[in-house]
Amino acid sequence: MSTIVRSARQTRRTHRHIWPLALLDFAIVAAVLLLSYRPGEDTSRHIETCVAAALITLAAFFVLGLYRTKITLSALDTIPQIIIAGWLLIPLFLLLPWDDAHPVIRNVIACLGILLLVRAVYFAVVRRHRARHPDQGARTLVIGGGKVAGELVSSMFEYPIYGLRPVLVMDDDPLDPTSFPVEVIPRRADLAALIEERAIDTVIVAFSRDRDATLVEPLRDCDTLDCEIYVVPRLYEFVHQDRDMDRIHTTPLTLVRRLALRSSHWRVKRVTSLTTASLGLILLSPLLLGVAAAIKLQDPHAPVLFRQTRVGQDGRLFSLYKFRTMRPVPDEESDKAWSSESSRVTRLGVHLRRHSIDELPQLWNVVRGDMSMVGPRPERPHFVDRFGAEIPAYQSRHRVKAGLTGWAAIHGLRGDTDIKDRATYDNFYIENWSLWLDAKILVMTVTAVLFGKGR
Repeated sequence: MSTIVRSARQTRRTHRHIWPLALLDFAIVAAVLLLSYRPGEDTSRHIETCVAAALITLAAFFVLGLYRTKITLSALDTIPQIIIAGWLLIPLFLLLPWDDAHPVIRNVIACLGILLLVRAVYFAVVRRHRARHPDQGARTLVIGGGKVAGELVSSMFEYPIYGLRPVLVMDDDPLDPTSFPVEVIPRRADLAALIEERAIDTVIVAFSRDRDATLVEPLRDCDTLDCEIYVVPRLYEFVHQDRDMDRIHTTPLTLVRRLALRSSHWRVKRVTSLTTASLGLILLSPLLLGVAAAIKLQDPHAPVLFRQTRVGQDGRLFSLYKFRTMRPVPDEESDKAWSSESSRVTRLGVHLRRHSIDELPQLWNVVRGDMSMVGPRPERPHFVDRFGAEIPAYQSRHRVKAGLTGWAAIHGLRGDTDIKDRATYDNFYIENWSLWLDAKILVMTVTAVLFGKGR
């Protein structure tokens, strides 16, 4: 079986300024609030409240994107988010146990004003450092050899305050290879390996004569690498730059969102999956025991559980468990059969499948760590090899753990349905993942199960 190779080693990021700024913000907020102490107040309680307020401020700034790595640093660009933060922080601060809540609004305004001033100074220092040490800029790979790529490379050299140092241009057919003051190489399918070999910190995808679709899978292979990936949007002259975008000179850049594998939220996903699955096993234990007894009574000689090898994250194999709903056949046949199996389904199995009760033993797979509550449905190794050879996007769905339910499953893409559509829905889920999307999928799954919309 083909395996998915993805390096765990991360590249160095020389333009990261997130943590120093976050620590500075925390210190400023805590200090300003501590100075509001009045004689006679409970000192320990006041300190605890100030620390809690500083942590809330950091959380609000994080949610509003104030700690995202930026190429163009401007304190003025952060004013809208800081104003929004003020509106969020005032009611949150009022919930804290202050001895005197009257100066809260004044303290919030003072904190935000000082934070904006500090940002202006901090960004000026960073820009000055970048300008004085261009050789320390983030090693940058530009994909594309057209006019836009040439302008980007020139701008990076001319304006080192962006903190980018172009070291490589990649294109099979550049307009004029001699016009680039850096090495130009042909396209490589193993983009992730190239990024690690050359210690690339930033990738910018500009325009070339090749189809954009040829870059989708190579870029997906870079999901776990600690480098930033930007894309120059098509018709960028008409693109309105919002706070989620960046720019080099006048060229807008869209940051490729790779939240699913790189954020702290993803670690929360494992905790919520483990908690949900454990509670599910406990609360549903009477149902699980009843179904097991009914299956055994129906066929005393067949096992209650059906176990089959499936492919999980990064191509790893695991044993998936289900309640048996069909008459047994040799493993060789069930591992490679893709035909209608309705003739083998038992009478009890029909009802179990309609309400997806046969899938409940997979809660144990979630507890074991083989699967998550939400993710792409796992497939058998034989079909992973076959579909992966026919559909390039199919292997990309193995970037995350398989799920008990998923975006494709709740849209009816399960069983004998189009594999390409399944892969498209699964990859959409990965690239747009959020804890809220998982919650939405779980709610829709429960609705489908209760109304018998299973197989």
